[in-house]
Amino acid sequence: MKDRVIEEIKKMSGSLIGIGTDDVNFLEAIDDNNNIDLCYILSNGGKNGKKKFKLFRGGRTKTVNIKKLSKYFRLKSIDNILCEYGTVKRYIRSFIGESVFVCKGKTYIYGSIKDLNNLEEKYERYNCMAELIKNNKSFLLIIDNKNSKNNIFKNFLYKIKDFFSDGADFITDLLIN
Repeated sequence: MKDRVIEEIKKMSGSLIGIGTDDVNFLEAIDDNNNIDLCYILSNGGKNGKKKFKLFRGGRTKTVNIKKLSKYFRLKSIDNILCEYGTVKRYIRSFIGESVFVCKGKTYIYGSIKDLNNLEEKYERYNCMAELIKNNKSFLLIIDNKNSKNNIFKNFLYKIKDFFSDGADFITDLLIN
């Protein structure tokens, strides 16, 4: 699946946000692509459990809250988002709405197949076209945000719905085990 992600990186153009893309092969592919104008790499520095990430750009670092990407980036100002699902898994309820708000092109999410749940359906609620590519151990989800629509009320309602559905899943898992 790494090869497929590298192929998609080579096709990218415009601006890019990379979240949790600490793999050397991905960083080299981003660096080799001349069509990428601006590249923001958000990394938590190996600290798990923190929602604040470091934004590396131009030799300076800035702390960015992963739950509030719209505070740092304007509406539809980013062309591509590339993220590792294990990094944003804890914040997925707020990350989905924020990524739709910020990205005008495509969002690429890759990770382990055991972590994949109804992520594709959550993006389709915003009128996004989602394509899921599965492998034996990993997946790549390509979301096209060109026709996406979101607003504050829609985001709020979806967060509440996801919160209660996650709570119900937790309670059923607790009762079954």
